[in-house]
Amino acid sequence: MSSQDSESESSPTPYYGSFNSGSQYDDPKSSSSEDEGSSDDESVQNYGKRPCFGADHGSVAKKARFGDNMPSFSESVPSDSNALYSEQSRRIMDRMNYDKSKGLGKSGQGRRDIVEIAPQKGRRGLGLKLEGLDLAASTWDKSMETLNIPEKVNWLENNDEDDLTELSGDVLEGWIKYGPPKKIIDDEDKYCRRVVLQKVLECKSAFDNLGGADMRKARARSNPFETIKSNIFMNRAAVKMANMDAMFDYMFTNPVDEDGNSLVRDNDLVYFADVCAGPGGFSEYFLWRKKWQAKGFGFTLRGENDFKLSDFIAGTPESFDPYYGPNNDGDVFNPVNIERFTDYVMKQTELGVHVMMADGGFSVENQENIQEILSKRLYLCQILMALNVVRTGGHFVVKLFDLFTPFSVGLIYLVYKCFKKICICKPNTSRPANSERYLVCKWKKPGTDTIQRHLFQVNQFFDSKKDNTDILELVPHEELAGNEAFFQYICDSNNEIGENQIVGLLKIAAFCADQNLNESKQAEIKRQCLEHWKLQDSLRKVPQKSAQDKYADELLKEWCSQKDFLKATEGKLETSTLEKYFPSTHGWYFVPLENNHESNKYLRTFFMGKGGKDVYYYNPKTGSWQLLKDMQLELAPATLVYGEIVTELQGQGNSQVTIYAFHIIDGISLGGEDIRKYSLTERLRMCEKYAKALNKPYRIINKADTPCVASMPIRCKKLFPITEFDGFFHRLEKYILKGGKKSRLGYHLRNTIDPDRFYVPRGLLFLNETRDDYMKMFSKRHNKYYYFNKKTKASNFPEQFKFIDETKASFKNTFAHRIMWDWIDERQVTENDKVPGEQDVACRVDIRNFIISKISN
Repeated sequence: MSSQDSESESSPTPYYGSFNSGSQYDDPKSSSSEDEGSSDDESVQNYGKRPCFGADHGSVAKKARFGDNMPSFSESVPSDSNALYSEQSRRIMDRMNYDKSKGLGKSGQGRRDIVEIAPQKGRRGLGLKLEGLDLAASTWDKSMETLNIPEKVNWLENNDEDDLTELSGDVLEGWIKYGPPKKIIDDEDKYCRRVVLQKVLECKSAFDNLGGADMRKARARSNPFETIKSNIFMNRAAVKMANMDAMFDYMFTNPVDEDGNSLVRDNDLVYFADVCAGPGGFSEYFLWRKKWQAKGFGFTLRGENDFKLSDFIAGTPESFDPYYGPNNDGDVFNPVNIERFTDYVMKQTELGVHVMMADGGFSVENQENIQEILSKRLYLCQILMALNVVRTGGHFVVKLFDLFTPFSVGLIYLVYKCFKKICICKPNTSRPANSERYLVCKWKKPGTDTIQRHLFQVNQFFDSKKDNTDILELVPHEELAGNEAFFQYICDSNNEIGENQIVGLLKIAAFCADQNLNESKQAEIKRQCLEHWKLQDSLRKVPQKSAQDKYADELLKEWCSQKDFLKATEGKLETSTLEKYFPSTHGWYFVPLENNHESNKYLRTFFMGKGGKDVYYYNPKTGSWQLLKDMQLELAPATLVYGEIVTELQGQGNSQVTIYAFHIIDGISLGGEDIRKYSLTERLRMCEKYAKALNKPYRIINKADTPCVASMPIRCKKLFPITEFDGFFHRLEKYILKGGKKSRLGYHLRNTIDPDRFYVPRGLLFLNETRDDYMKMFSKRHNKYYYFNKKTKASNFPEQFKFIDETKASFKNTFAHRIMWDWIDERQVTENDKVPGEQDVACRVDIRNFIISKISN
């Protein structure tokens, strides 16, 4: 990923994405070394003996005080250059009146020290010595390194239910401390051991004069986890999310409550938000794991660091919806954008997302040591977004860097108040030499509104503040130190992550100094990690799509040899065929249709999705699949459904707007999930869920200076039991169509974001959930349903069947026996009206009376 420089120290230009920072050489644009160490049979479960923080709050005092005896890498080694000359050379120089306090030459202008013999290292100039780096390299020892696979997780719990009620807006405002902006971090040792802070800063500075290419090559050779790379995903961020998901028992992709029950309600989607996360590695992983059953909302900076949906290959993006705010810029600092994104998400999820991920960062080149100060507003806004859109009981993970300043620690304290558990962790996929770490928050508490409003006002302050005034503290030190568990946790976290970072930097220095060094365990570590994270050991590749006919055959599976059923014509409902088609009305349903003739081009037929806008429709006349053009319909790969393209209308009269939408009637395969043998009601339930995942608010975009629809709205038909026949007509409302004077009956469609719309039905399609060789009947004597087998004449109650599913119609059976009631005359649907001279034309009153008679018998 590319990066951009900050505009100022106090308010940098935001850059969001999977940027592993910590030193200027952890450049997201850099290419990793292709060198791989050989495998090693030695276990990599637990190298080293230094314990992780948090397991015992006294652990810091018990273990060796890291770095106390380490030399300063800024010191140079003194030398006596005169001692380097031979005895004969010194005698000659003495005869020539050489003065060792002066340089050579008539005026003593030459250099005083001898040009030392030094090995040429990497791309350094011949004889160049980097004293700090070389001294750091000599300090490295492999016994310093500690690896844990899997990583240890240390939660800080907060079960105080009164925590939030005690915090008022006045209290929070009174806690804020203002002052001149800080420009150094060297003195921020209240929340870590001073030696750790000093050594972290010195280690970073030791690399200042080293070429970036040398640094990156050494980093790739020294990092035990480097060869995992991006696996099957677009970037390393996706693998990092896979790492953390496994690390926390899949709390992100399978969120559960405190009792272990799923946070996702029956028939609902997993909702997630991905903020400051272009190009979208986190989301690609999430969608790979959950496919279309997860719906994502993205927010990131527009431009070169935008979401790259075309690169969502492992997890396709049809159910991912990027949003950029009213100005279409994706600036997370803008308070209006925060409000609008919150509104956008809440309207479509009702309760908020189950999980929010945030991975923001920006270039801090040449200012690595104050990265935390420059990132303070980014920390704030990502956390504010989470408090706004994460539902009660939901989870949150955000990338942070150093946490030494009172502002950062106070912000974490407020988050700690809002969740029942927090964990500061550094996953193995986060390079050990950088300052990156992640704050994981579990089970959001109710009643966080006061803190949300307060942080929103803090963010507004940054837009109006003067150059010489900044917020230095959100929470006073006395309050932070007074909470012993929190204070100790932060100190332990900073000390351990800082110590590990120092070790990582020293190791890179050693690998810079000796280019023959390689990390021999990379291959074995990669194998163990991928196995633990449930990832395949594979390279990223674009799946090859077969030709449409073959693709359709693959989706039809065992029905491939019987695919003529796709051409099956529907029965025509007339007064003379009512008894023929409905010997029993039980088990029958209907859906309203706009298109009452399948011969109208491709408006009602089968639709096949191969991913994105690569959608085909079935032409029953030719028996072939043809590309759907100019409709902007997006379907997930491996989708095969029966549906219609509907003209939805917004408004009335001359101001009426026409919008084309796709309505699913029934389905065979939904994004690779085979539903053909589900019952009719279950298939429609799944189709409704699928449509909800893929549907996006109607949006016009400019493509090559031509306005076009971003994506066609998608809905699933509502399935009405035949017993609700009369009630359906009472739902219809009268609308005036554009250019017309008479009103027409329209079916109202509710929208969450866009204005509500309607369409004019032109018929009803009747569908049977019971297989055609059975009839579903009702026993008045036993007051329950039973099934009558037309072939054997046997009647059985559901509990008498060994497999009740044998009575359920598959998609093919339902489709082959569908019945169409055409509305060829408006009087057909008028209550108690008839069409004069058309005795066989079925009218509403005919069907209603027939249904009543069947139910009463």
